[in-house]
Amino acid sequence: WVRGTHTEVRILPVIDLNTQLSTSRYEPTDRLRQQVILRDRTCVFPWCTRPARSCDLDHVEPFDHDAGGEGRPQPGPTATDNLAVLCRSHHRLKTHTGWRLTSPTSGVFEWTSPHGQRFRRDRHGTHDLTRGPDGEPPPVPRPPVPPPRATTPSAVPTA
Repeated sequence: WVRGTHTEVRILPVIDLNTQLSTSRYEPTDRLRQQVILRDRTCVFPWCTRPARSCDLDHVEPFDHDAGGEGRPQPGPTATDNLAVLCRSHHRLKTHTGWRLTSPTSGVFEWTSPHGQRFRRDRHGTHDLTRGPDGEPPPVPRPPVPPPRATTPSAVPTA
């Protein structure tokens, strides 16, 4: 089977998903890109199922292009635990709207909507963190009802 002209054999390195990879550059290396794609499998926005191979890699904490030149540590390194797979529409949503993303640990992503709803996305799927233990959403806060106004004798009409 190897002698046939239609056969292609590729030898690829084993990528350990538990190893922390990084580079000092903004763009991830091919190995780092493959590791994050294999770890996340799909876009990490809540309930998105777009395959990771057709998505962007995004820095959870933004990469600071001026940090190295100014002698400061990089706040948003290009590293396994600071990269997330996002489809183009959710990448734009994160970058240009009020959605916020954090990653408490590698492969776990916590999203907060502009309205305060919170979601956790991990290898088991999406979990709504806004709901209480009983599965019900939290009560909507209501403004306090002002006390009734006191009436003065001069304001009460006489008959």
